[in-house]
Amino acid sequence: MILEVVKYGDPVLRRKGAKIEAITPELTRFIADMFDTMKAAKGVGLAAQQVGRAVQLTVIDVRGVKD
Repeated sequence: MILEVVKYGDPVLRRKGAKIEAITPELTRFIADMFDTMKAAKGVGLAAQQVGRAVQLTVIDVRGVKD
């Protein structure tokens, strides 16, 4: 599922992310959604805060980068 990317000025972008204590099915789905969102935006990385969740999580995929 493609998540909504929050815009500059949204308060969640300044919130400290909470630590992830356990890998749950919900978290695994969220990670997959973050990858879908990042790919749809043609990006190479995405932080959870950028999609409105203040947790310490970032997804990165640089396999297609040529520089």
